[in-house]
Amino acid sequence: MSDQVLATLITTIGSIIVAWITAHQRSQPTEADRLREQNRKLKEEIKERKRHESTKRHY
Repeated sequence: MSDQVLATLITTIGSIIVAWITAHQRSQPTEADRLREQNRKLKEEIKERKRHESTKRHY
């Protein structure tokens, strides 16, 4: 193989590996994503409690 073909092959394989690693890391939730989801659930729980309390007062 000529040097140019070998260099192109190595570059292509490197690009594929970098793309795969990048895609794999993005598919896993980050700590910030987990905290956002936890925050969303807690806010929903607070709304439910407030709704439940307001329903109690009407009876």
